[in-house]
Amino acid sequence: MANIEEPVYLACRRALGLDGSSEISGLLSNVQDIEALTEHVINVVRTKMREQNAIRDTTSFVRPFVELFMDSTNAPRMYTINKLLKKMVEFQPSLAKPFAEGLLQHSRMNFALPALIWNSAMDLLQFLVRFPDYKGIRDIFKQLLEKVQMLMSHTPLQDIEKVFKFYTLVALIMNPDNNLQLSYFIQNEIKQTLPWGKPENPYPPCFSSLILKFIDSFRPTAQLVSITGRDMLYPIVGYSNYASILWRLHYAKLKFHQTAPLPFDRAQVQPQTELFCYVIKQLNSRDLAFSLVGIARNVKQRITAIEESLADLLIWNIFETNKIQDFEGQLHLWTVTAHIVLVYVQNVCIALSGILNTINIKVASFPGTIYGIGRDWLMWLIGQMLCHVLNKNHVKSTWSDYLVLLDLIRILYPDSQALPEPDYRDFQSVVSIAAASNWYFLTTRVIPVIAVSTQPNSLSQPQTPNALYLHVEALKLLEDRKLSSIDDYRFFIGWNLVGNDPKLNSPYMDTLFKVYILNTSQSIPASHMSHNVFGPSEGIPYRSLDAMSAHVKCLIARQYYSDIILKNLFNQTQWSMVSPGGVESFARLLAFPEVEQDRLKELLNLADTIISKNWFLGAHLLAELFTFRLHRIPTSIRAQLLQQFSSILASPSHAGHPQLHCAIQNLLLNLILQFNCTDLYNQVPKLIDSKMLQSVFTKESEEINKVFILCIARSFIVTGSESMPVPWCTDFLTHIMQITPHGWSASTLETMPTFMAEWYRAHPINDMYRDIRARVDDDYKKLTNSASLANEQEIVKHFSQPSNTTCLWYV
Repeated sequence: MANIEEPVYLACRRALGLDGSSEISGLLSNVQDIEALTEHVINVVRTKMREQNAIRDTTSFVRPFVELFMDSTNAPRMYTINKLLKKMVEFQPSLAKPFAEGLLQHSRMNFALPALIWNSAMDLLQFLVRFPDYKGIRDIFKQLLEKVQMLMSHTPLQDIEKVFKFYTLVALIMNPDNNLQLSYFIQNEIKQTLPWGKPENPYPPCFSSLILKFIDSFRPTAQLVSITGRDMLYPIVGYSNYASILWRLHYAKLKFHQTAPLPFDRAQVQPQTELFCYVIKQLNSRDLAFSLVGIARNVKQRITAIEESLADLLIWNIFETNKIQDFEGQLHLWTVTAHIVLVYVQNVCIALSGILNTINIKVASFPGTIYGIGRDWLMWLIGQMLCHVLNKNHVKSTWSDYLVLLDLIRILYPDSQALPEPDYRDFQSVVSIAAASNWYFLTTRVIPVIAVSTQPNSLSQPQTPNALYLHVEALKLLEDRKLSSIDDYRFFIGWNLVGNDPKLNSPYMDTLFKVYILNTSQSIPASHMSHNVFGPSEGIPYRSLDAMSAHVKCLIARQYYSDIILKNLFNQTQWSMVSPGGVESFARLLAFPEVEQDRLKELLNLADTIISKNWFLGAHLLAELFTFRLHRIPTSIRAQLLQQFSSILASPSHAGHPQLHCAIQNLLLNLILQFNCTDLYNQVPKLIDSKMLQSVFTKESEEINKVFILCIARSFIVTGSESMPVPWCTDFLTHIMQITPHGWSASTLETMPTFMAEWYRAHPINDMYRDIRARVDDDYKKLTNSASLANEQEIVKHFSQPSNTTCLWYV
């Protein structure tokens, strides 16, 4: 204790007779003596505190007085010290919080304390809590709640009075009428300090009614700030890619973000696994899923919630497949699921081993064994992405990652008898032998590579399950089989087992290109075309594409793009030799998400080169690909495509290509209609500021301009922003009106956002355009309703008269 503080404490002890000269119990004989001694002690301490002027270290200052209080063994001394501490706080209020914390943090401050000291301490604390600010009261209340945790479920009879005194102190702070603390902070401290209140862990009985009543008082507030039925509202996948705060979930717990410590309904605080599974089991759900958990699209972060949801989806597919008798239904279910899983694997937001480990744990907990065709389809899906994942994350892959798959195969195939070899002429054989293919690929391609980088004999060769023995032996024979033709599905089964070795892939690639893609010396005449068609006319069958793994499909697309497109694209003589089967094969490959994501940027750069060189045959082909084959085009790329292909319409050199004109018009309309409402509302202003979209809408594209305006109007309505006019929209409407004057009917204006409808009413089109449109409408009515214009000759005669001023023309 510092020297400057010693006089105050020593003067207090001397005045109390505790310096060894006498005992207080012997000096005091009646109440008057106690009051006189108390006033004397208070005056001595007050005088010493005035002389000291300031207290530098309050903790060191109050500690001796707290010890003096806790060491009091008789009522007169306790009364004197209690009153002394109250007068000290009145004289210097800043000592209230240190005194209160010193009492609560004392090692002897528990329910085993003698009743004299405990009751006097509760009385003193009720006095002290009236002086600190709300931050000080918040700290004191937190320490009181920690004392509540010390209470047992059953209070002994001898401690009931102590608990009641303590209850009175806690209720004093929690009572909002006393204005000691903000109720919101009290609610927050209760939530953080007392993790109770559940049926399995209730509050202490003596405090349960007080705490629950206080918490329930916030229930109307919780309902006011929450969205009713939010757990039952599901977003529309494809239109709500940028999810609002309505569905924002915690990336690990999948719970709604509830930052306020309020008593929300149980449905509002439960993990929203059903909502998340509903989203991810649909195609094109990647952007929405990332937005739900608050992860940026380009951030390579592992999200365990997605792994668990995909594992639940795959397990559900297994049981659902066993109920589906139709093979086409099974194929559709697992093809869609494979596309979904591959999209997430390609973005490195999930680990295949994480999904398989979750499936292992859940399948092992099932009471019975999983049989049926569902397990074969699961192995087919894993085989689709196994080599693809190995190629993407070869450095990160370890033996334990693939050991999980081997364990899963053992769990799913516990059969003691070997499964029969399938009929390779049927696509079902690819599914039936998928488990053996995965086992053989790991044990012959992956494990040896890992074993080279580890210590010798550290990895033992796994023993083949009995159920897969015949299948594995059949796969061994495929390595020695000559690959001169594609006779059955063994060709694709063997190709899936090759992996990344270029030498092993080359024979398969040459055979496939010879059959479906490369030119032949003979031409196939086609009367409806201006030149002969060389090479195969049909693309790779869809069944064959489904039999290939994702890695093989990416290899084919990459080979075709580099060897066929880039070498022959700008040579019209060579391009005419490209087979229709090769073009169709490439178009079919682009429909797969794993191929589309790899080739999209290359096709975008290719389109820029083709358009700059005015090579309309290639532009026509790309317009067809972007229109009918590519379905997952990001907003920025879609806007760039609009700018690139609209420049062709603005060029006079395309006038002699009506089919190209129709194809580009169709592409532009599709690109505009594919904008979802949130994309338009959030992204289009940025594109308008960059002057990109203003170069898209020209005088020759009035219908496209009107379609885009209708899409903008829809976006304002769907996003709930129709009552909030924005400057960029009115500027854009002005730009469109200047290049293509147009108007809308009264019924259309009624359905538009209010500010857009008012803008069009304030900016009517020129009377000249209105008169021309009216004359066109009149002539059209004459043409359709006149009985004299019944045949073509009468129509030509009518419109060729010199005196006729008709405005309706047909080309």
